[in-house]
Amino acid sequence: MVNRTLAFGQHFRMTDLRNGYRKGFSLTAAGTIVASFESLLVRLLPVDSWTVIFWRGLLLALVMVVFVFVTGRKLGVGGFGRAASIAVVAYAANVSFFISAINATTVANTLVVASAAPLFAAVIGWIILRDRPSKETSIAVVAVVVGLAIIFSGSLGMGRAAGDLMAVCYALSLAIYFVALQRCTNSQVPGVVALGGLLSACLAWPLAPALVVPSQSLGTLIALGVIVVPAATLLLSWGPQLIPASHVTLIMLLEIGFGPLWVWMSFSEVPPKPTIFGGALVLVTIVVHSWLSARKRAEPQVG
Repeated sequence: MVNRTLAFGQHFRMTDLRNGYRKGFSLTAAGTIVASFESLLVRLLPVDSWTVIFWRGLLLALVMVVFVFVTGRKLGVGGFGRAASIAVVAYAANVSFFISAINATTVANTLVVASAAPLFAAVIGWIILRDRPSKETSIAVVAVVVGLAIIFSGSLGMGRAAGDLMAVCYALSLAIYFVALQRCTNSQVPGVVALGGLLSACLAWPLAPALVVPSQSLGTLIALGVIVVPAATLLLSWGPQLIPASHVTLIMLLEIGFGPLWVWMSFSEVPPKPTIFGGALVLVTIVVHSWLSARKRAEPQVG
């Protein structure tokens, strides 16, 4: 789980339509594919979830600070207000729930449930910001809830219900992050990511039985915290600024296909039938909702 949520907090800005879209599409697709390896790397680490959360958060924070220093940017933490502070806490929470869910249920369950986060964000925006969702979004939310119920039904007898619940908490914390990030400026994003990673590490520190990672797994840890997570975070903070949000949503669904695929190739983990049926309902709903949203934006505004 990288900082893919940046995509939903940005406005569609384009100077050169054709070149800008091509660049945005390439960056977003690359970021999504890179992000799809995170679930596999988490599974490959032979340590508890809290230890993974600690090192992932700490390494991400360090890499972001180095990136800001090398590129001459600023962390922008001095002007943090309520929205940025909420985004930091929500980011730390979704990191914790994601790692815990990956280790407690199937990767497919986790990623399918997480794909509903943008729709959950619409509901949270309605409750908190009084930003009333459209009729299409309301119908989509109901369909997604039905799909998630089907997924849960398949986990009740397999000891994975707790993991699915963590996946729901992950999606909800992502949704809160979406809403908070929309109130942040671009200059605050590096600080939000760095502090969010650091906060997740601080929360995991006292809960981890041991922070020692076997020497033979150091390469996996470095690949996770130094390469995959920071690279996907940066790609998914640049690309989505150049293409419509509805297109971003569809591109990011690639992770739901690739993520379980890498785990299946390594661990032979096959999604159960309820996950396939419920996941299909969730994915079809998101695709249709994104298509309707794109068509609505393309319609000429009257008056």
